[in-house]
Amino acid sequence: MNKLKKELLFDQNAITFLEQIAGPIATDVVKLFKNGSELSPEIISSKLNEKITTVRSTLNSLHYRGIACYKKKRNEKNMYVFLWEIKHKKIVEILMIQEIKKYKKIEMEISDKKIHDFFVCPKNCIEVPFEVAAAYDFKCTNCNSNLKIVNSTAKITKLNKDLKKIELNIKKLENLLEKIKDNTKGYICEWFKYVLVYKLNYYL
Repeated sequence: MNKLKKELLFDQNAITFLEQIAGPIATDVVKLFKNGSELSPEIISSKLNEKITTVRSTLNSLHYRGIACYKKKRNEKNMYVFLWEIKHKKIVEILMIQEIKKYKKIEMEISDKKIHDFFVCPKNCIEVPFEVAAAYDFKCTNCNSNLKIVNSTAKITKLNKDLKKIELNIKKLENLLEKIKDNTKGYICEWFKYVLVYKLNYYL
């Protein structure tokens, strides 16, 4: 496995994402695939000391997202065996989509904070605009505490810092996307298709 793929699979965002979509052994499964390697579920099961049913479930979940790709071929007993490969680029693409969505959500939140006053529960139950707070007599609808006005300037400053972090993450992912090479020709790679335009400026 080359340096860029190792970097991707030690990234906490990538690890969390893989575990969310395919279960707790997903990252360990993906790490087994070295450049040009193809593995059967039985081999993966043996290497990780995991049940074959768990391995197959993990591979199928990754396949649904277009990350794990398979092909069939006959063995010496003329029976079909499934061999799998990993499409690392797809991991990067999906992570980029998630980061872009977060970026857009924060942008909208900043815009709202600039034009509306917001009120927050001291116990962090809710945060609502002035109109909603007034409708409930500035009381929290969950715990009945008095709502307090949000310091919009401080909040916007924090959100702008979050935007900068996300932008750096997206640029890092863009760099990985351009440099990572996958060899999945001849494999069946995806059920669920994503549409992605790679350049950050298109979205921002």
